[in-house]
Amino acid sequence: MTSTDPTPPDLGTSGIPPETFCIYLAKQFIAKKGFELASVPEVQKLAAVSNIVLTQSDGYTFTILCMIDREAYPNEAFSLGVDEVRQIGETCLKYTGKINSAKMPVFIRIMEVGPGSADQQQRLKLFKRSSLRAKVIPSAMIVDTASGEVWNSDRTWVSKGVYHGFVEQLLAAPREADANLTPPVIAVAPPSFPILTAAILAILFAVFAAEIVYGIGPWTKMLQPTIATLVAFGGLAQSLVLQSGEWYRLFSAPFLHVDAGHLAMNAVGLFLAGRALESLIGRAWFGALYVVGALGGSLLSLALNPASIVSVGASGAIMGLFAAMLVVSMHFPPGGLRTGLQMNAIYVLIPSLLPLASALQGHMVDYAAHFGGAIGGVIVGFVMLRIWSQTEASPGFRQAAAAIAVVGVIALAYPAMSIPQNYQAAAFTAQLIPSDKLPKTAEMRARAVELIAQYPHDPRPRFLRAADLLDANDPVGAEREARAGLAEEDAWRSILSAQVGNGLRVMLAIAINGDRRAEALSTARPVCTSIKDGPMRKLLDAQKLCGT
Repeated sequence: MTSTDPTPPDLGTSGIPPETFCIYLAKQFIAKKGFELASVPEVQKLAAVSNIVLTQSDGYTFTILCMIDREAYPNEAFSLGVDEVRQIGETCLKYTGKINSAKMPVFIRIMEVGPGSADQQQRLKLFKRSSLRAKVIPSAMIVDTASGEVWNSDRTWVSKGVYHGFVEQLLAAPREADANLTPPVIAVAPPSFPILTAAILAILFAVFAAEIVYGIGPWTKMLQPTIATLVAFGGLAQSLVLQSGEWYRLFSAPFLHVDAGHLAMNAVGLFLAGRALESLIGRAWFGALYVVGALGGSLLSLALNPASIVSVGASGAIMGLFAAMLVVSMHFPPGGLRTGLQMNAIYVLIPSLLPLASALQGHMVDYAAHFGGAIGGVIVGFVMLRIWSQTEASPGFRQAAAAIAVVGVIALAYPAMSIPQNYQAAAFTAQLIPSDKLPKTAEMRARAVELIAQYPHDPRPRFLRAADLLDANDPVGAEREARAGLAEEDAWRSILSAQVGNGLRVMLAIAINGDRRAEALSTARPVCTSIKDGPMRKLLDAQKLCGT
């Protein structure tokens, strides 16, 4: 198509009057959809049969928009065939990127804008995807300015077609002034080394090294510490948090990992998120986001997981980072930066929030933590989106974000102080008879000597052995076993039932009652105070050790 009429310099059009809807539509696509006037040489054949040609590249796909202005030229139509269009698209594949080594497609959209005609749909319906594997995807749109209707050749039962809603709204709404149709200029922070991400990674690796070096019991498989180690270091367990009040585990669990593979996966995810996000939103918001994601993951894990589960891992915090990345990508105009952020986020979020990975791993995947972290990330992401000015390189209220991050660090200091005490308890637990090997009372009594030799720190078989020795009229032996059982009471008091301590004191009081009456009364007094009936009380009453 050629013309000798003057050409408006802003769109490079072929003599089109400046008030046509086609020009207005082109300005909207440039201002709001990230398009620009075509400049690549491969589209010259399309430009020869179009009034306006726009292109958009987001680093992955390449889109060509060919616009025919039927208001200015009522008899004009797009004259190339679909095969010719596909051939042109093949030459433009050099401008597309790859995902998992798969080449992304070129989209070529034909738009005839102006009063419609009877032959349009029949002529343009051929412009559609030829197969699911096609790398060049043509489509056509009819924008009938007379009727106000929009038709798409790629319409399906799911969608009316690409840009259908956008164009339809523009047809119905009053036109915007040209002053409002300039592409936004968004301040973007320059890339920088993700210092905070590196610091968090260093902490995760240091904590995991401590799990291996100071673990309770031998590690197995891929440097997998024992469950006792994870509990000792602050793993999240329902009973320990809700019943024992160890709320610090909400903050300590996200810094632990179940094995080297678990740590490696989370380290890669954190690095990818930090490299893309830390310089973009600033360290203060990145730190706040990490804290909120970690806490959200722990809370939902605590709420939804069975009581028997011990949950650990930084995945909740990492899901928070990627969920926020998806949200804040909308701060940027359509183009490579927005699409890159979205693709990075989706690439991680979809497999992490769907029950796929559990089939590939030997341990249970905590999807509750994943969802909890993602929810926290979405909330923080929308907060950032709301307060982020286009003129600022990072979201505002950085002092508030820094305060959240600092609170998270302070909150983490409490588990750092609490873990040593719980580590000692958990370490002692490893020396007791394992719960899956704990015999019933009658069997334990019969095997008491064997169990004492195998588990010398467990007071339970010693209690039963002391009872047997008293029955055998050996108070000296009974005293020996009772005192040995009570010797490490500080270590097992918080682990075992109070009945164990009471029973050992009853055995000791009875064993020494014959020749050390005062000491026997003193030994029995705590039991007499706490137990008012039952077999233990009857034994004490029979010996008149409770003052009756």
